[in-house]
Amino acid sequence: MLAAALRFFDLGMWPYSGDETASLYEERSLFHGVSIPPDSQTYRLPRLIPASYLAFHISHELFGRNEWGTRVVIASLGVLSVMLVYWLLSGPFPPIVATVSAMLVALLPQHVLHSQETRFYMVAAFFAFATLLLGSRALSTRSTLYAVLAVVAAFLAVLAHTLLVLLLPLLLLAVGAATFGKGGAVPRATWIVFAAGMAAMVLVLVFYMRPLLGGWNEQVTWGYSVSHAVLASVVMLGWPLTLLTVVGLALLLQERTAQGYYWAVCCLGWLGATLVLPLLVPYHTEYVFPLVLGAIVAAAYAISVVNQLLRTRAAVAAVAWLGLSCLANLPALASYYVDGSRWNLKTAAAYVRSNWLPGDRVAGDAMGLFHQYAAHCCEPLIAVAPGSQGQLAHLVAGRGRLWIVLENTRAGLEPHLQRWLFDCAVHKLSVGGRRFDDAQFSVEVYLAVPPANSTCTGSSAAERLR
Repeated sequence: MLAAALRFFDLGMWPYSGDETASLYEERSLFHGVSIPPDSQTYRLPRLIPASYLAFHISHELFGRNEWGTRVVIASLGVLSVMLVYWLLSGPFPPIVATVSAMLVALLPQHVLHSQETRFYMVAAFFAFATLLLGSRALSTRSTLYAVLAVVAAFLAVLAHTLLVLLLPLLLLAVGAATFGKGGAVPRATWIVFAAGMAAMVLVLVFYMRPLLGGWNEQVTWGYSVSHAVLASVVMLGWPLTLLTVVGLALLLQERTAQGYYWAVCCLGWLGATLVLPLLVPYHTEYVFPLVLGAIVAAAYAISVVNQLLRTRAAVAAVAWLGLSCLANLPALASYYVDGSRWNLKTAAAYVRSNWLPGDRVAGDAMGLFHQYAAHCCEPLIAVAPGSQGQLAHLVAGRGRLWIVLENTRAGLEPHLQRWLFDCAVHKLSVGGRRFDDAQFSVEVYLAVPPANSTCTGSSAAERLR
């Protein structure tokens, strides 16, 4: 109930982000026959990860093509993933570990975010969580059925997020470490299932995915460094949980149980992916989000051990420890619900529409998303790259008024641009509430009128902006 309340609250209120509108367009290319060049990433991405786009397709077909309808299935998968954590961890671990793990997932701000957006990360996380949890069950019950289900979930995870080809090797490594570290044995049938799954995965990767991946992102200039990736993963998990994860990892290794070895390897797999992937691909921190469960289970184990120690001295302190530990990310979660951690171009577009006059123009750094909410108004839309906003000085010299719509962050707009806007435009609207953390997702709307002097227009103004 907690997970459902958090994931369905304001589900349709948040406007789309640019990535979400791209996902919807890519879904149309796969299921609705929209004509797209076969060599474009817009064509290739939904065919690489059809499981994610099938979830989008089912969602909007059943519930409508709007902000709420396109996110219902994704939010439901977010809720189900919390349920899976509790259900499948109960048995391999004591109930307290399963409960705390489920609570930490339910209250994780990044998990809530991905449950409330039309993107592939929650679909991938659902199947990745299922893979690791079913592997844990296969280890504890020695059941070949759980091994088969884990391999199937790993395949679906790859069809939801290509980089999760790492998942099945991680599962094999974790089961192997648990088996040999503890000196136990896994049924031969289970190893045959894993070997067959690996062979099938290689065939799919070589003959289906590799042709679609040719030249992927080879021209992009973005990408995290290793240090940036590590700190971003810490932010994703939250600093308190990161510290508890380190303690939990040490406890899991020291106690030398099969489940301890298994989840320690899963946790180290998340860390290893964070360290290695930036060296191999243009990296974004969300790429390792589906693997975060290992770190969460380690943190939950540390919390449960401390709780057990406290219970021998003070039951009230033990209960307080459990509650406060599960609420470690509460400030970040409260901040998320201020703006949904996305820029609200919907409100900005509505304001411009209501004040539009014939001959007006609009320029900004998110015109594709602005067009989504412009409702056939406000043409022409002039895209201005964030790094080359000197174009605005030339645009002001044109006929008619110029609306300037810019996405802003805590760092603020460039100082030269801020001075130019102060001198040459009128600030009309700021969209975005005051968050409790230090992040900011605000949209600034300015109106510039062609001036009589040249201080705001022409090449000299553009040079000053640069």
